[in-house]
Amino acid sequence: MRFALILLLAGCTPLAAWLDPPLAQLARWEGAAPAQIAAEHVQCPPGHAACARLHSRHAEACMGLAMAARAPGAACPAAGDHLACAAQSYAAARALSPSPLLAAGEAQARLCLAETLPPAEAAREVAEAAPAIAASPSGRAGLYAARAALIAARPGAGDDAQRCAATRAGLRLAPAASREAADLTRRQATIPDCGATP
Repeated sequence: MRFALILLLAGCTPLAAWLDPPLAQLARWEGAAPAQIAAEHVQCPPGHAACARLHSRHAEACMGLAMAARAPGAACPAAGDHLACAAQSYAAARALSPSPLLAAGEAQARLCLAETLPPAEAAREVAEAAPAIAASPSGRAGLYAARAALIAARPGAGDDAQRCAATRAGLRLAPAASREAADLTRRQATIPDCGATP
């Protein structure tokens, strides 16, 4: 691998790409546009030292493209373009190199993707996000848990009792005075016989 890296640095890209494709891909991505990175599949055999970095770079490129489409002040884009790519790549990177920041990226990607899906599919995506939410930095875990609760409390996501329980659970976890806490309170008020106390 070191020999391939020397070849890459020396400008022998075709030979280095043949000797070590993952390192060649990583070198190609240096300075590449996010769209170019997102369009490529990660090519990395199990156990290669570059795999975690490749998946992480791919995730960041996909997430950057997705978030660039957000409306000003919005937590998520209106469409799910690039979010599945980001979630899968963050998960792949996390499996190789556990990191709270990678977990936060995966959680955010999955929750934003869930926002764009019908209730049943959104519930599955939120369930997939749960381990990443739990592994996120403490300052973000409560925020993401509150966003997950908002999705679980959407109309059509369950019966009134289930949706009410989701708002209550979310309010216990939402950061004080956050937009998520306010949104959960408003959503709770739309559910019959649901108040702030059990």
